[in-house]
Amino acid sequence: MLIDEIKSCVSNLKRLDMFETAAQDIEKKKKNDNEYSDMINDLKNVLMNLSEAKEKVGFQISEDTILIIEEGIQKSEKTIENDVVDEIELISTKQHLSKKIKTPITKEWKLFYNNITPDLNAKLSSMGGLLKDTEQIKNIKEKIKNGSEWTELFKSENGTTKKIKDFSDGIMQVDQLEHGLNLNDEIKEFVMKVSSGKARITDINQNIIDWINTEGLVDKFIIKFKRT
Repeated sequence: MLIDEIKSCVSNLKRLDMFETAAQDIEKKKKNDNEYSDMINDLKNVLMNLSEAKEKVGFQISEDTILIIEEGIQKSEKTIENDVVDEIELISTKQHLSKKIKTPITKEWKLFYNNITPDLNAKLSSMGGLLKDTEQIKNIKEKIKNGSEWTELFKSENGTTKKIKDFSDGIMQVDQLEHGLNLNDEIKEFVMKVSSGKARITDINQNIIDWINTEGLVDKFIIKFKRT
């Protein structure tokens, strides 16, 4: 009968709706699972990068930022329950990672970088006139410059070396150059004055003369009248 056919058709439509809803739920779950996995990997990378930066150059984040990271870890644990990702919690946790964790780390790195690099660059400028290989100073300066941005620090330079390693190597090379030239505090001060054009004849003493002779740097220094 017609009514029976209509009832059967309605029943089939309801079943199709159920199948469609189930399929949509599966797709939604898959999407949320993938986004959750990406978020966890992103958080792991943040922690690994912080560990590497601390190991290589002594970078340490503030206690406040540590607490924010711990809060982010707790939020990520709450995002999934009974193997199901809570979509609202997922959105909230992703925003926490992006704005509350990454932003302060970037700012703290910039402060750290700006605190240590002026002294490094000053040393390189003062030692530059004492070295035969001027390209060496240029290369070290480039390595230090490459460490300025946290977001770029863990990307590979020329597809091989991470910039954090270049930055770390640059710092070590400055120390090696300084050590190789046997610069004690008195000689460092003298070399800095010479580099800045502020050295006077009275700044030269026997210790400095002996150092110049020992290091074979006689041709690196000249004395001339100051222009008034």
